[in-house]
Amino acid sequence: MNTEELKSLGLTEEQIKGVMAAHGKVVNPLKEQVNTLTSERDSAKEQLTTVSGQLDTLQKNHKSDKDLQAELEKAKQENAEAQKKAAEQLNQVRLDSATKLALTQAGALNVKAVEALLDKDSLKLDDKGKLNGLDEQLKTLQSADDSKMLFKAAAPTEPTKPNTPKITTPGNPDPNPTGDTTIVDKIAARLSDK
Repeated sequence: MNTEELKSLGLTEEQIKGVMAAHGKVVNPLKEQVNTLTSERDSAKEQLTTVSGQLDTLQKNHKSDKDLQAELEKAKQENAEAQKKAAEQLNQVRLDSATKLALTQAGALNVKAVEALLDKDSLKLDDKGKLNGLDEQLKTLQSADDSKMLFKAAAPTEPTKPNTPKITTPGNPDPNPTGDTTIVDKIAARLSDK
């Protein structure tokens, strides 16, 4: 769905913006899930490749039980490090996705530009996946003169009335809607007096 398709359906600019905003609220969480799942999948593939390679190496190099034990301990350490690295990468993907989603919902016009102004070290995800440390930074950025233009302006308190055309009925509309005597009526009255 894009703006040209919506325009071809006869929607106004305001309606198109509303549809795109609603569409973004549905699509952005799904994109976050896809990114998270893709990261998890890639991490699992990498770990599987690493473990398979280690097992092949162990089979080739099996000389004695002492050598095998040393190789197994080394493989366990490498696997633990790989798991830790994968968990850190997954956490970073989740943090980035949650940050981008929160910025989009806060009305950021350019998410990358606003993201560059954030102190990412103070952003954390809690156990429930809630982003902490962003609200204060957003308030500061939205109120600062040098960065508030990166966000959508607040919606007006009163809804604006659309410009609706005046519709007249076909035929001869009432030429004198106020009921005042027109110049034509005055001339007709003078001619009738004579």
